[in-house]
Amino acid sequence: MSDTVATPTPAGPPPADRAQSFIDQAKAILSDLLEVKVVTGVGTIDVEITTDGDSTTTKLNTVKPLQESIVTVVKITDGDISTVISEGLVGNADLRAFHADQVAKSLTVLPDNLRALVAVAKSLLDLESGE
Repeated sequence: MSDTVATPTPAGPPPADRAQSFIDQAKAILSDLLEVKVVTGVGTIDVEITTDGDSTTTKLNTVKPLQESIVTVVKITDGDISTVISEGLVGNADLRAFHADQVAKSLTVLPDNLRALVAVAKSLLDLESGE
């Protein structure tokens, strides 16, 4: 018999990989908190909504690319607001008003997102300091 003892191999990725994975996940969460996107499309659209825990993902599936849409993206970090309106919808006042209302409603989530961002940052700082 041998007196050699095998060193157990830890399960999962090495600590450095786990740390990088955590950082990547934190970046994705922060990115989601810092951007509001509103899409108003005209055409045949299949909407797929999936939920994983507290996170909901919405996917828009179309048979062909939308010919008519209004898209607004608001980025909190730099204050950039971009809106793109298909030429065919420029004169559609009702649809443009609907889209503007959706953007306004979406922007009401920003204060909550900022509070959540501060809470995440505080938790990370508390974790780092051992509190």
